[in-house]
Amino acid sequence: MKIVADENILALDGWFGKKVELQLVPGRDISARHVRDADALLVRSITRVDKDLLQGSSVRFVGTATSGTDHLDLDWLAQQGITVTDAAGANANAVVEYVLAALASLIKQDDFALWQSRVAVVGVGHVGSALIRRLQSLGIDCVACDPLQQIVSGVDYVTLEEALGADVVCLHTPLTRHGEYVTWHMLDHQRLSTLRPETVLINAGRGEVIAADALQALLQRVPEQRVILDVWENEPAPAPALLRQVTIGTPHIAGYSVEAKLAASRCVLTSLCRHFDRKLPAMLPPSNLPLTVHDERYTAAPRFLGSGDKPDEQVFADIVLETFSPARVSQRFAELYQHGPDGAQVFDRLRRELAMRREFSASHLHAAAYSPQLAAWLHAAGFVLQA
Repeated sequence: MKIVADENILALDGWFGKKVELQLVPGRDISARHVRDADALLVRSITRVDKDLLQGSSVRFVGTATSGTDHLDLDWLAQQGITVTDAAGANANAVVEYVLAALASLIKQDDFALWQSRVAVVGVGHVGSALIRRLQSLGIDCVACDPLQQIVSGVDYVTLEEALGADVVCLHTPLTRHGEYVTWHMLDHQRLSTLRPETVLINAGRGEVIAADALQALLQRVPEQRVILDVWENEPAPAPALLRQVTIGTPHIAGYSVEAKLAASRCVLTSLCRHFDRKLPAMLPPSNLPLTVHDERYTAAPRFLGSGDKPDEQVFADIVLETFSPARVSQRFAELYQHGPDGAQVFDRLRRELAMRREFSASHLHAAAYSPQLAAWLHAAGFVLQA
């Protein structure tokens, strides 16, 4: 049995025995010659899987270690009888923590009053529903917008127009181009013009949900508008001007954590073994996960100290940013993109550098060092509090 896989799908090389030939290839380099005699193909979002790649190959199974399938030609794959699986939901917690870290950056930079704000979550699937539950556990006011599903209880569902009136708007919709609820360019010139200048817009879902030219025009008119983008139209080569204009811009790494990647690998491997009627390999135990390592490029200086005289909101933001700082990623992205050879190389370089990002649960804090309110917030955010 031969498997061709993106080399950045975590830990695959340790999960197969001698009877499996595993060929690891950079995701952007996977071509027809690699898959011609392969039985299975495992990819991430940067590999387009369609007729051009697979026609004439022996591939009968395609797994994507991502929650989205925009890069797969699902209709053609179905016509060929090729089984497809994804890892929907595997990265939800990582994306939620990215959003919290981005908001923590605003607390530090602009003294943003998160606990006095209303957050609208547009798209309430795996990520959106997880974000709402996390924000609610933190005591933050939320509304939801999703005409197709209303799976989270205890939250008011509103129209898109009403959602855009919130203090923070988080986009987590799939990308759809057809049907009743098209999300491609859902935020166009008209809808973006309805945003209040103080509204924070966050897109960690699909880049093409926002029309890039309309967003650039908005930021030229309203340069104080705070916009946080992890996904981009024309990815992996976003418009340089837009990257310079946004408050925080990162290279599609919101869901890019060790925990998320391991969960995605487990999802794909489980489906692969079921398809080929093989025994599931032993999973990587938690004790083998890499430790949290401070990297000054992407985190604040590590302290995890007590509250001191700072307000709880500020200390909360400090601790979150000591774990992961999207603003620091943004700064490095802009610097590399300005001087780098092309967008794809910069995207991939940063994703490699962030390969060992850990989630909040990898940080163990002493509850006694914080006020009861702050300790409750940290626990609700996902940190482990020890007595």
